[in-house]
Amino acid sequence: MIELDKEQQKAFVDEMMESNKLKGASKKKLIVFLAERYNWDKQKVQHRLRRATLAQRYAESH
Repeated sequence: MIELDKEQQKAFVDEMMESNKLKGASKKKLIVFLAERYNWDKQKVQHRLRRATLAQRYAESH
């Protein structure tokens, strides 16, 4: 398991927020949750984050 210090974790979360054009504390919590679950694997987190945001947008539109 990859262990990152707090600064590296914050940089990871900020990078994911910026690259996906997300804002808000709930999105940060989601990214941290996914990152911890997938051992800070950027590709896996990115995939799951896209799926989650698409599902959320779909649910909001219907």
